[in-house]
Amino acid sequence: MPLTLTARIGFDTLSKLERAATRRSAEASRLIDAEPFGAIYLLGYTIEIRLKAAHYRLAGILPAWDINIPIPPNPTSPRRLAEDQIRTIRGSAAPRVGHDLLGWAQLVVVSRNAAGLRALGAQAEFLSHVQNAALCWTESLRYHANKPYNEELDAVAKAARWVNRNYHQLWS
Repeated sequence: MPLTLTARIGFDTLSKLERAATRRSAEASRLIDAEPFGAIYLLGYTIEIRLKAAHYRLAGILPAWDINIPIPPNPTSPRRLAEDQIRTIRGSAAPRVGHDLLGWAQLVVVSRNAAGLRALGAQAEFLSHVQNAALCWTESLRYHANKPYNEELDAVAKAARWVNRNYHQLWS
């Protein structure tokens, strides 16, 4: 008997995150007219995935490395290190850090600094797009049925387009 889907997905890597962001974005595009709520859900995940991948690139994580496994000599996994950094950056304002769009965006800014890169030229625009998306998106949307306002769909779609289009610039 073939392996189930959950058994076939394997572990989380940077390269898998990047491919997943591309797929979720394409799926969201197909849903925009027919299922705008589903489109927002997938577009928010696209933003989250791109932000995480940008941070891992800035942190020097190799594309095939399991982000849940510590990289010696560090006893903590790259994912856990990133989430701890977000808690430090955001303090008590940090919601569920694993899905905190603004926290991941702020971590990208901090990580660029730590990597010795110049400030992102469009940093204010970047943070504004992510903030607008964060006002309309949370991973818990999956538990609800609702109809978003056109302005909400537009804001999240615009933010996702910006992050997708400028992804390379976030980490280089």
